[in-house]
Amino acid sequence: MKEKIWALLVHLSGSFSGTAYKKWLAKPLAEYFDEEMWHEVVDKAAAVGMNTIVMESIDGVKYDSHPEISRPDAFSKEWVREQVAYCRERGIALIPKLNFSATHDAWLGEYARMLSTSVYYKVTKDLIEETYEMFNHPAFIHLGMDEEDNKHQAGRDYIAFRQGKQYMKDLRHLVECVKGVGATPWIWTCPLFDMTEDFVAEFQPDELVLSPWYYNAFRLEHWTPIESRAEYVAYYNEGDYAKMNIKFVEEDPFLVNFRAKALPLMKKGYRYIPCASVFNRCDYNTVDLMEYFRDNGIEEQTLGYISAPWCPIQRTERSEPFFEETFRFFKEAREKIYG
Repeated sequence: MKEKIWALLVHLSGSFSGTAYKKWLAKPLAEYFDEEMWHEVVDKAAAVGMNTIVMESIDGVKYDSHPEISRPDAFSKEWVREQVAYCRERGIALIPKLNFSATHDAWLGEYARMLSTSVYYKVTKDLIEETYEMFNHPAFIHLGMDEEDNKHQAGRDYIAFRQGKQYMKDLRHLVECVKGVGATPWIWTCPLFDMTEDFVAEFQPDELVLSPWYYNAFRLEHWTPIESRAEYVAYYNEGDYAKMNIKFVEEDPFLVNFRAKALPLMKKGYRYIPCASVFNRCDYNTVDLMEYFRDNGIEEQTLGYISAPWCPIQRTERSEPFFEETFRFFKEAREKIYG
């Protein structure tokens, strides 16, 4: 049996952030990405048995095709190739991620406001092709494509998102660009779960791989009471949530929708790389996620797992413990669930 993908998600730049992208666009790249810590992260990933790192490269690298997208202090192609080699020497494949979701595409600059146009199609194709060469022909290219809806853009001065057949048309373009260079497209499951009929009609299961993301517990005894954290009390007592009388975080409609759709849609043949995270501060997330898909999913369609700390590679009070926990929870969960 082919070895599973044991992956870590990291970010070279913060310009993808749906809520904080303006902050990171205004700051030097060095305040988001510490190169010394990056090498420590790679070494620790290898030490706990990870074999893949997905790097959100976006505007943090220099593009020849569209230099206007790159940050002034972006890393060179030579630097990227050095990182590919550094990872490979430690048994790790370095995979690029370019998030083309309209909620997370601030890194595209003015092109983020040209969705579905001939200019957009050309620019995205150019970037995918150049990224493939820059990362020395990776097996996958992650396209993002998560959270593209009104909810995740509410409060912005400029709102733009695709849905239904137009979303699928643009995603088809991106998928074909990745397939065209010889890589496999990798995306989040948002379009599969939220636009199921259109997605299933457009994409065959063998065309791409998907990461269903779920950052809380599955086992009932591990569920998180709303009253356990002040921020949960505030969040779930506002707006529509106030009417739902939610007692546990796992009763959130997003998580309910995940549990309702993940397994039935897997039976249609779609291949998953489920994503865990310490972001929601649920200590049981990684082990519960692996157990859930091992016991209930389809083994040959569970290609592996990815862990996402969702924080800068910086020596901060938040980032350092997030990475430490990510590695610890991954190692413990893998040993317990997969031996």
